[in-house]
Amino acid sequence: MTIGFSQQQKVSQIQAQRMGQKQIQSLKLLSMGAEDLRQEILAQAEKNPALEIVSDNFQNEVKSARFKSAADGGLRLGSASSLGQERADAFQEILESRADDRKSLFSHLTEQINMLDLDGARKNLCQKIIGNLDSRGFYILAPSSLLDNKAGQDQKLLEECLAIVQRLDPPGVCAENVEKSLLLQAKLKGGASKLALFFLDGHLDFLDPPNGQKVLEKIEGFLAEQKKLSFNKADYSFLEKADVDDIDNALSFIKSLDPFPARNFVQEETHFVYPDIYVENSGGSFNVKMSDKIIPQIRIAPDFGAAKKESAFAKAAIKQAKIFLESLEYRQNTIAKAAYAIVQSQTEFFKKGPGHLAPLKQKEIAAQIQVHESTVSRMASSKYLQCDWGLFPIKYFFTSAVGDSSKESVQRKIRQILEQSPQRKLSDQKLCELLAERGIKIARRTVAKYRSQMNIDSSYTR
Repeated sequence: MTIGFSQQQKVSQIQAQRMGQKQIQSLKLLSMGAEDLRQEILAQAEKNPALEIVSDNFQNEVKSARFKSAADGGLRLGSASSLGQERADAFQEILESRADDRKSLFSHLTEQINMLDLDGARKNLCQKIIGNLDSRGFYILAPSSLLDNKAGQDQKLLEECLAIVQRLDPPGVCAENVEKSLLLQAKLKGGASKLALFFLDGHLDFLDPPNGQKVLEKIEGFLAEQKKLSFNKADYSFLEKADVDDIDNALSFIKSLDPFPARNFVQEETHFVYPDIYVENSGGSFNVKMSDKIIPQIRIAPDFGAAKKESAFAKAAIKQAKIFLESLEYRQNTIAKAAYAIVQSQTEFFKKGPGHLAPLKQKEIAAQIQVHESTVSRMASSKYLQCDWGLFPIKYFFTSAVGDSSKESVQRKIRQILEQSPQRKLSDQKLCELLAERGIKIARRTVAKYRSQMNIDSSYTR
């Protein structure tokens, strides 16, 4: 057998798509969250002399905060004797050489959760809630965004787990902000007057300034406004009876609370989450706007090209700068279009809050804004949306569908049906029939699957 080798030269035409530098950079910027984008802009401005930062709101806020403390008289300068300086240095050395053996807030709360007799679902969600607290003990993301619908977690379970974490030590953690923390502490502590609870529940501004007579005048103005509202049935009789002594007592009680209950715990490295999009409710219509809080404003330096028109280096730098600015504009426009489409598709959520998500897939948004589905996926990655209901990852708004309803909506209806049933002994088949009466047609095995995911036993053992 003879084996032979030969060479032949052929010419063929192949059509292939290759991404250019501009496309690659556009997709890279689109995938970045706000903090990563900020670092990329700063890095590009430092690397490319053709780019200059026009303004940086984030940096200006930091500076103004620092200068304000000095301007307010918080800074005191003085001199010390040589002996006093030696003692101060020795004391400082002792402090710096001593290890900080305090616990972190996360560790402290986790230890307490581990000591409680909780089932797997509640323990898991409690740990997620603790991981969502910043160094002050306040929420980072809206708690509703922590729910895992695939694991059968719902709003009722979330509220139960929030109550568990809020009863841990120190009191006042697991709240939205300082005001909510103070209100939580007052309820846990007990002994708060109705007047104190009124101030803490959205009316702390009445205590500025903390002068009894002026606070009383604000209360009288508030009562006059409430009387004009015919639909308001709230009982404010305790306000009508309030006097300066009552106000002073309420103020003393509020002063006994700690606005920062986690201050005595060691701070771990904190990763802040900044919203990329703000959605504002304006009387039923929604305004969608991009966040510019931490994104520096950047442009091509006007005097760079003029001084070096014939320089190859200058031309290359300006070309790179233009590509970067165009890629940045593409990112912002794509996110804005997608966010607007999401708000239109999830109007019920933005009106009524968590529990009202409609079925929505990424390919539907891609079709609306005429981009590829992978572009929407990149847009949703590491991006956050701030609305009246809190801060949510954009991926939160994409939900699976069951007929014309979202999976979250179907699970909520199953729980409602069971809670409304006197004996709660409805079989999966009966649940299926009752859901069909409400316009939701799904198979019995799907009902059984959702019921199991919500940790609800079968009718036999229920």
